Amino acid sequence: MSISFYQVSKTFYKTQLQQDIEHRLAAHREIIEEDFTSHTLHHVVVMERRGPESSFIIFDANFRVMDYSYPVDPERLIFYREWVSQVNELSQTQFVETIAHHIPHIWSAVPLKQNNVVVGYLFIDQDTGDFEQAKSKLLFISMIMALFSLLLSAIITIYLSKRWTDPLVKVRNSTREMAKGNFEVRLDAKGNDEIADLMKDTSSMAEQLKEYRDSRQQFLTNVSHDLRTPLTYMKAYAAILMEKTQLEKEAQEHATVIYQEAKRMERLVNDIFQLVKLDEGKYTIDFQEEDLVQLGKEILQKNKVEAENKTIQFTFSSSDPEIVAMVDRERFEQILLNLVTNAIRHTPENGTISLVIEQKPSIISITVHDTGEGIPNENLKHIWDRFYRVEKSRSTKHGGSGLGLAITKQLVALHNGEITVKSKVGEGTIFVIKLPNNMHI
Repeated sequence: MSISFYQVSKTFYKTQLQQDIEHRLAAHREIIEEDFTSHTLHHVVVMERRGPESSFIIFDANFRVMDYSYPVDPERLIFYREWVSQVNELSQTQFVETIAHHIPHIWSAVPLKQNNVVVGYLFIDQDTGDFEQAKSKLLFISMIMALFSLLLSAIITIYLSKRWTDPLVKVRNSTREMAKGNFEVRLDAKGNDEIADLMKDTSSMAEQLKEYRDSRQQFLTNVSHDLRTPLTYMKAYAAILMEKTQLEKEAQEHATVIYQEAKRMERLVNDIFQLVKLDEGKYTIDFQEEDLVQLGKEILQKNKVEAENKTIQFTFSSSDPEIVAMVDRERFEQILLNLVTNAIRHTPENGTISLVIEQKPSIISITVHDTGEGIPNENLKHIWDRFYRVEKSRSTKHGGSGLGLAITKQLVALHNGEITVKSKVGEGTIFVIKLPNNMHI
């Protein structure tokens, strides 16, 4: 807009200047042609001297100077004659740069006629200094307009973008919190536009999800409590029946099955109860300095008998004889037990399970590697889901509840760490836990 304004204004001013000079010459020509005498010629020259400073010359038919407003340099007079000689019976006007990089001049000439015969020419050479000054002012005004427009548009853009994006950022952050399980989000919606509706709907969704989570947790808590008591009785009486030697062998076998299934159900109930506590944020972590090398050896020792029953070989290695970290011993022992027992469950006979603990400048890495069945790629992203079992390799015959890895991941997160998995069907699975090396820092 600023450039267009400048171009239009410059063209208009230039046209006005040209028309003004042509009208002056036309007026002079009418007067002279009515009374072609020296007195009239001199009168016209005097009028030009009183106007804007310019070189006004009256030529005869042979381009000799008859009169002039101001003396003219002979060399310049030659240029004037050459230019006027090209004028036909009509007037001619041209903007001319007489000196390079200098203010342009406007030259204009009209023929004088008597009885339709050209008897002379009126010529004017006027610099365009006023026009150039006006053009500079127009350029300056245009630049100011452009800067002002840019500044104004920038302010409006920032204002509108902030007004529009701030609520969207709040909605984005709220949805991220909701994805993490935090439904205590409230968005203050102002106005009646689409963004306000989105914020209201997001708040409503958070409330509904919170109600669903609370009701689910309450349900699981109640179920866990209600199942614990009958399971305790089932285990106790099954154990008594198993110890009675006078019972028939078939009855003892049935009692053994009841006892084993009761134990499995008890583990499932305990896992559910533990997940409920994790979801409610009631799971306390008591950080203490613990030697992970010693803890790792103890975990393998606890599972040694079960591994020997399947002729599975344990290997252990560490980068240092002692690697101390700030962990909750009971919870971290549960993490390693879950991974090791899971590896034993899914490693065939004569397989190998290795536990490697490495200390690095910023992290401590714990790796559990087995040579078991492996997990298909399409199932890897789901193994952290609750109650998820990979077909065949995670069947119920192994006794898994489908909650162990979900609990493990949450416990690792409570230790400010992360756990990753790599697996290949038929070759085995690798779980890697990375903890911050706070003791080293």
